[in-house]
Amino acid sequence: MSRARPDASECIERIRSSISPGEFGYKIQALAAHILLRLGYRIEAVNRAGHPDIVAIGGGREFRFEVEAEAFGPRPRQLTAADFASLIETPNIVGYYALAISCPKPYWVLVPASILACRTRPAPNILLEALSDKEYSAEWTREYVGLLQEACRQVRLASFSDLCEMALEGHGL
Repeated sequence: MSRARPDASECIERIRSSISPGEFGYKIQALAAHILLRLGYRIEAVNRAGHPDIVAIGGGREFRFEVEAEAFGPRPRQLTAADFASLIETPNIVGYYALAISCPKPYWVLVPASILACRTRPAPNILLEALSDKEYSAEWTREYVGLLQEACRQVRLASFSDLCEMALEGHGL
């Protein structure tokens, strides 16, 4: 008898417990690229080092994302000057800070970079959620949960590089 697929929370816990916190963050970054694919974007870049973390094209515009993953509980967060420099917005470039929350259930908080640009102090998760684009965050969360439920084993076994290569080639999970 086959076991039912793990739910999204169980999948995240399996991933998190099998790799280091740093690798967990990279894997979540790669999964963000796959979320974008599922939302109809074309992935142009996923950077392990440097800024922005992800560059994607959608609707004739360029989208840039700084991605962070909460691995072990909430902590105040603040984008650096280099983060902001990579998210500079123009009529054809849109920047977002994307935070993946893991516990108690996985979800995403996406905050337009323009809203965070004037902040001078770290922001707790509750403030980031209040400032977030609720609809866009909900879209990301829906796709993320579906991805985790459908491809948990594949996500766990694939490396950051493999996941990035798939996303850059337009092959989603």
